[in-house]
Amino acid sequence: MGFVISPLAGPVAEHVGPRRLLVITMFPVAGFWLLQAFSPYLWLLYLGRGLLASTATVTFTIVQPLVAELCPPRIRGLASVLPELFACVGLLMSYLLASLLPWDMATAISAAPFLPLSFLILLVPESPYWLVRKNKIDEAEKSLRLLLGRDGNVAGELEAIRSTTTQRQSEVRDQVRELRKPRNAIPVVLMLSVFMLRELGGKGPVFSYTVYIFRKAEVQLDAFYCTVFVGVARLVSTCVSACSLDLVGRKRLLVATATICAVSEAVAGAFLFLEVEGASWVPLASVIVFVIGYGVGLGPVPWAYLGELLPTPVRSLGAALITFSYSITYFVVNLLFLKVISSLGLGLTLLIFGTANLAIALVVLLFIPETKGRTLQDMEKAFSSRSKSKISHQPIQTVAGLAEMRQTVLQENKENKRSED
Repeated sequence: MGFVISPLAGPVAEHVGPRRLLVITMFPVAGFWLLQAFSPYLWLLYLGRGLLASTATVTFTIVQPLVAELCPPRIRGLASVLPELFACVGLLMSYLLASLLPWDMATAISAAPFLPLSFLILLVPESPYWLVRKNKIDEAEKSLRLLLGRDGNVAGELEAIRSTTTQRQSEVRDQVRELRKPRNAIPVVLMLSVFMLRELGGKGPVFSYTVYIFRKAEVQLDAFYCTVFVGVARLVSTCVSACSLDLVGRKRLLVATATICAVSEAVAGAFLFLEVEGASWVPLASVIVFVIGYGVGLGPVPWAYLGELLPTPVRSLGAALITFSYSITYFVVNLLFLKVISSLGLGLTLLIFGTANLAIALVVLLFIPETKGRTLQDMEKAFSSRSKSKISHQPIQTVAGLAEMRQTVLQENKENKRSED
């Protein structure tokens, strides 16, 4: 459902507003869980599952851009990790509920958090960026007053938003036109590469086939305790990410954790490929290290970058394209995983996964800037300056450039006159 719904989420959010779409999406979620729990027919169970997957896809597409547009730079890292953190808590609770209760009761209880969450979202203001694009300046000012408080520089923030946001960006066709510009296309392509490489790095199979991987590596561990242990490790490491992201920075954390995940998969793959005797603990330790590295950086940081790095003119469209590609890659990798290891073996497959994660570290290190403490306007200028530097050799000069040249010529003339005297 992800790659069916995600291309529509961006245009719909741009039409009705991201916060309003999030409210519309969230309210029926509790009903979809209950439909799965108490469905008298199998087709209704599938329908509830499909609808739940659709709402999750819409949420993934719009929540991080909305967080980036609502939160000030000093807490934006923490705010962007919270959805990942709550997802980890939900997964861990689902493991525990499934072990203690019948599946229908566990599914019904899973609906409980979503009803109060839906009402809490009503307290969230609409994105001031979207309001400016729709020429609702007064409403954008009210939204900023609610976000910044009485002492906030509402006028300055509104002017900064208006400097990068116009009504010509309010339609999908306008955003497609903006996406053709290098300063907008480059960050979208970079984030698209990171998300696709992350899925090619085996995130889905490691979490979905944890028990299978351990048994394939001859690790003697109970399936339930194995799943809970991985869930706890991911939750604790994501808490570390939430506390450190605004202190350490996104780029440094992502490069380090992508490298850690690559090394852990490479070590496990090498031991399995070489069939080292009496070393079953190595794949176990490697998977745990991978889970910790993923929770600290490789999991939450790309989502934070999704909201921060995409330029305002193409943020909703870019997020939809990235979620679409991410969903397809996730589906294909999980679908082919068992077939690949049956032909290549688990060891060689893990080595390939490690190569993809190492590529993430290189892409981030070489091409992606740090966003810690920087405004969204600063990030757009960063990519604009890169685009301008590529065409600086052209003979077309700006007014400022001509004035600077004129001043230089006058200064040289004065120095020549002095030397002649």
